[in-house]
Amino acid sequence: MASHSIGDWAFDPDANELRRGDERRRLEHRSARTLELLFSRAGEMVTPDEIVAQVWNGRAISANSVPVVISDLRQALEDDARSPRYIETVAKRGYRLMIERPVEVPTAPRRPWLRPALAALVALVLVGTAVVTWAVLRRGADDPVLLVRPVQNATGSRAYQPLVNASSAVLAAEAERLSGVQVFIGTSPRSDAVRLDSWLFIWKGRPTVMMSAQRVGGPVLWTGLTGGGEARIPYDIAREMRRLGERLRRPRP
Repeated sequence: MASHSIGDWAFDPDANELRRGDERRRLEHRSARTLELLFSRAGEMVTPDEIVAQVWNGRAISANSVPVVISDLRQALEDDARSPRYIETVAKRGYRLMIERPVEVPTAPRRPWLRPALAALVALVLVGTAVVTWAVLRRGADDPVLLVRPVQNATGSRAYQPLVNASSAVLAAEAERLSGVQVFIGTSPRSDAVRLDSWLFIWKGRPTVMMSAQRVGGPVLWTGLTGGGEARIPYDIAREMRRLGERLRRPRP
């Protein structure tokens, strides 16, 4: 993996360590994973729910757990919550790493291409669903509405763009298979649509897709995460999308 630069610091996610010249600061595991997530979404707001989903794998935790981790990161980075240079608090919504795009220093080569097995599977998906994948499907007027957006490349490397594109196609195809859900790809004329955003990033050395569904201006309704590495991404996306479909079909409170 690559180290990330933020101010005078370099963050090595493999070593859970911040470096500045000869100085080394070791980060607790959850603090390091939170900082890694913030880097993958640099310049964007990350909600506490998304942090819990990735760093704690969605387990129930104390309401103070995420703020404590953010406080530890600020202390390690010598950042000030009242006048932040690196980590901004978005009131009652989440946190943002205050850089537009992380500067990376390569420390190891990355695989630039998809594995043949995944490439073949994605090709089948693309051929089988090319006609309907990008179409607007309208079902029952009372069905929940899902807006699926393309997967974003949060790895910092263009070498993973083919995998990003393939994951987008698989995600769209699985969304189209959801029963009882109106699906739009890219844009939607419906203001009540639930928006599904996804990101490909590197987690524990493996390509991983994280998915998050929420209504505009509302709380996160659902999050999903692939966990089997590159070759399992299509199967894991299919599993997570079935879970999302079940969540969307529940009656709204």
